[in-house]
Amino acid sequence: MSDGGREPTSQELAASLAVNAAGKPLNLAVGVVAFVVALVAGAPGVVALLVGVVLYTLAVARTMFDAGEAERVAAKHHRAPPPPPPES
Repeated sequence: MSDGGREPTSQELAASLAVNAAGKPLNLAVGVVAFVVALVAGAPGVVALLVGVVLYTLAVARTMFDAGEAERVAAKHHRAPPPPPPES
């Protein structure tokens, strides 16, 4: 989140979008399922891992370039700061 009333930089938003995309359960499932399917299909462990990593990376990239997802992440950063306490 941004500090105080400061607008987040494009680098901060990009980092938040990357972390958000990397942690999406569907993206994680894509990588794990691809890895398991490659193992079951008889691929060596290293090849199966490579397949899982490549498909996971593609799923993360798809999420990062989704306009709706980018808007949701940006909206979290652009929340208005709480109003100051009333003066007495």
